[in-house]
Amino acid sequence: MTISSKLETGFIAVITTLMVPIMVINMLGGLVSGIWLIILGEWGAIFRGIIFIFVSGFAISIALMPALLFAGPAALAMEKGKKVLGMIFGLLSVLYIVALITVWCIWIMWLFVSTATESSLIPLLIWSYGVALAPWMWLAQKDQLGNGNESSIITTFFAQISYILAMVMVFFGATLGTILITFGSIMFIGAIAQTAVAFGGEIKRSVASNEVREAIDMLVEASHIYGSEFDLIKEQIEEIILVDTKKFIDAIQSGRSVRKYIYSTIANISGDMVESGNYHIYRGVLNPHGPGEKLLEIFDAAMDELVNLGDTDFESSRREKEAIRENIKAVG
Repeated sequence: MTISSKLETGFIAVITTLMVPIMVINMLGGLVSGIWLIILGEWGAIFRGIIFIFVSGFAISIALMPALLFAGPAALAMEKGKKVLGMIFGLLSVLYIVALITVWCIWIMWLFVSTATESSLIPLLIWSYGVALAPWMWLAQKDQLGNGNESSIITTFFAQISYILAMVMVFFGATLGTILITFGSIMFIGAIAQTAVAFGGEIKRSVASNEVREAIDMLVEASHIYGSEFDLIKEQIEEIILVDTKKFIDAIQSGRSVRKYIYSTIANISGDMVESGNYHIYRGVLNPHGPGEKLLEIFDAAMDELVNLGDTDFESSRREKEAIRENIKAVG
């Protein structure tokens, strides 16, 4: 296992461990703290929290608008090939969001615990967690489902970790200033992580060889031709090329053109995917509402392109197409 693989495995292990308390609080925190506060007669805190949860999503959406002042130039710079400038603007956008989350969360926490008694401190801390983070979790989920953007999930994860640590610090009597600095520092680390995820692939491409850049451009071209379903294949090929660039370069230098390599890989991956059974509605039949039929079309088109390129002949291509359809009938 390479060093980078070990680091990735270690990071995933840490994330998995930290997710346990987060999942417990997310699932049970609101219910337990709400019942606890009802028993204590803290109706004001309960109603205040419910009102905040309902109106905060809209208010935060408006407060997030200034981030577009950086996100727009970031996307434009990346499109024009100015990767470093795009990354700087992207980081500024993320830092604004991180600062907003930090101020919001600390304010909500102070609002609920500033008048807490010894008996109500713990339930108010847990209740404030849901009030502070519910709108951010909702926006992150909406962003992921709408745009396929997973980087916002990273920011939300770091916010949850920061808030749990802040709750512990409040319980042990830390000052508001210390809590604010700690919260902000953890969120800053999250901002760097989110920027690395969002722009890391682009930076890799910017320093890649001519062959790699040609391959990536070819995949973008194929995306325009085959549509959104091709992204399932494109991501895998990009990973193959960028993770083991030397192997890719060796294949090209051995005499195979970039285009032959790319379309051969497209055919292999799309063929494996439709034969996997993951896209069947039942045995032997691809789900018409899923990407399976489109993946089969991509396989056929890739084989046709390989015939045009002279990488295979028409008869061999025909046999491959028949074979994959027989395999589709046998699984699911």
